[in-house]
Amino acid sequence: MKEKDEIKPTKGKNDDLVSAKTSVFLGGALLIGCGVVMIMGDTIGDLLWLVALMGLGLFGGGLFEFLGLSKPLKDERVARIGTRAATYSWYATLTLVGFMAMVFGMGGGHKITMPQAVGATLIVMVASILLLNWRLGRAGDLEE
Repeated sequence: MKEKDEIKPTKGKNDDLVSAKTSVFLGGALLIGCGVVMIMGDTIGDLLWLVALMGLGLFGGGLFEFLGLSKPLKDERVARIGTRAATYSWYATLTLVGFMAMVFGMGGGHKITMPQAVGATLIVMVASILLLNWRLGRAGDLEE
């Protein structure tokens, strides 16, 4: 009697997307958590910088697959949405940095420390790209 042929699992594009989503969300959670600790604790010392680097590696490692920008492009609509989300996120982060420079750096009596500024920037960068990608994806197709 012949033994049944073994079915070997193959890695498909959904597996890549699942691992990219896991990487992006885990890295994003680490970065947002580090940002909150930086703001509340006014510190960037100890092991916090190492956790932030791990979060950055996880977040950045899966970002292009998550946004639909890995080559070859599987879906041009998803790539357009990801590109638009990244652009809006970059603009939001630039606006925050400009706001912090004007209010806390040059004018006003309020001061902000470097760990607090880095923490706020991390939170805005990660949260804005994830939320904008989700919102634009729900809105549907984007016009050129």
